[in-house]
Amino acid sequence: MPATTVQTLADRLSKALKRSLQMKDLGVPVGFPRFKTPTRWHSIQVRQYETHRDVWLDEDGKHLHVPAKLGRLLKIKLHRPLVGTPVTAHLVLRADTHWYALIVCETMPQDERTIAHPLQAVCAHRALGLDVGLKVFLADSDGGLVEHPRHYRTSQKRLAHAQRTLCRRKKGSYRRRKAAREVACKHLKIARQRRHQHFNVAKRYAEHYSRICVEDLNITGMVRNHHLAKSLHDASWGAFLGILEEKAERAGHRVIRVPARFTTQKCHRCGEHVQKSLSVRTHICPCCGLVEDRDVNAAKNILRAGAPPSGTGQDAAPDELRSPRF
Repeated sequence: MPATTVQTLADRLSKALKRSLQMKDLGVPVGFPRFKTPTRWHSIQVRQYETHRDVWLDEDGKHLHVPAKLGRLLKIKLHRPLVGTPVTAHLVLRADTHWYALIVCETMPQDERTIAHPLQAVCAHRALGLDVGLKVFLADSDGGLVEHPRHYRTSQKRLAHAQRTLCRRKKGSYRRRKAAREVACKHLKIARQRRHQHFNVAKRYAEHYSRICVEDLNITGMVRNHHLAKSLHDASWGAFLGILEEKAERAGHRVIRVPARFTTQKCHRCGEHVQKSLSVRTHICPCCGLVEDRDVNAAKNILRAGAPPSGTGQDAAPDELRSPRF
């Protein structure tokens, strides 16, 4: 192995130990960093990205120079042009038996990105509220619904068949390694399907709305419900909201997280609290007679909660950002 790759492994171990000790000093219940087997990680980090150093890319963008122990010259397909200053690179082997070169670049700091959008305060796009769920993946305050594809649930039978095949194979045999690759490929396909859907939905909303209000969900506490944990992980709300914030920031827009308390029970028209269980999918207000989908009603409450405290217009910018990423 190249010397710089061994150094990066030592850096990872040092960071893991320091973070563990820091969290213990803060009183957070954390354990000691667990042992990582050699077969757990399938990546090689090449530290110094610079011409005639550890790794660098040719001007034609078709060849990657690496140390001689790793092949010296690798033919690659460049996915997109590099943005920023390249710092380091990782060579990763995915479950589909393809190698990927991940080049890490240093970009503009987050607090300076507003320079790229000087007209952000006078954006002509409207505001929108989003409510994520399990029956439908997402409902907006305009009445739009995004169906839940349930990628893991639809692939669960094929995945279970592949896992049973893996369990029948003898440990240490070639057929067991082959069956393990089949299981890993199915997991990789599910993850890619889910991520592709997240990017498509997030891009559509981030580019057409100036202020997007979402719930500040405690997903870590929600997955402790063993009846809903699998469905919550399948929806992957946390990953979607992270992608949505990144897409909105690139478009010069904002994502605001508001408290999730009473957003589903409250009537957005009159403010009356209407108690209903998860099985009740329609909001019926006994006071004003409003009949609406419960997710759409929740999205409108989220939009109102994310509005400026002193204004009533939907196009006005909030007085302060409530998103922890800004």
